[in-house]
Amino acid sequence: MTSAQKRKTAYTICMVAMLTAMMVLLKRTIAIETPYFKFNFASLPIMLAAMLFGPVEGMVVGLLGEFIAQITGPYGLAPTTVLYVAPAAIRGVVVGLGTVWCRQTGKRIESRPVACYAICIAGAVFTTLGNTVSIWLESVMYHTEFMVHVPFLPGRFATGIATAAIVTTVCIPVVHALRRSGVVKYTD
Repeated sequence: MTSAQKRKTAYTICMVAMLTAMMVLLKRTIAIETPYFKFNFASLPIMLAAMLFGPVEGMVVGLLGEFIAQITGPYGLAPTTVLYVAPAAIRGVVVGLGTVWCRQTGKRIESRPVACYAICIAGAVFTTLGNTVSIWLESVMYHTEFMVHVPFLPGRFATGIATAAIVTTVCIPVVHALRRSGVVKYTD
């Protein structure tokens, strides 16, 4: 491995760690949560990692951030922890794959706002689907009723889509600013 590759690897690890910490912090501080509605900016670091670095880094930020939030939060380490950690990684993979696709077409994702919103909203939809599957698997594991959650599905999808639109609106100028400032010099 050359010294340039070592620097890039070290830089990427540091950025992933910083974005993971940012995710945990945003999940805890700027959040509105009720039993039927949840809004927070925890997806912002996942989307930043995916847009700046790609699907693997977005997935890692989602996995690590959600895992830390789960075990340090009210749920702790439980048999279902892995079920609820995986959906956050789905968002990173979907947005990261969209980023790779945009790069192959010759433009960065933040320079294509319509595609960026579509990809980020698709990430939110797949994340909500993943959470719904997690709820179903948990109901199978613990022999509880899944159907009580079904009436809330439209609201959960609407909240996920609205959150994705808001976070994407924040993400696009942040990614532009980070690229212009040179802070993310080892991306692309």
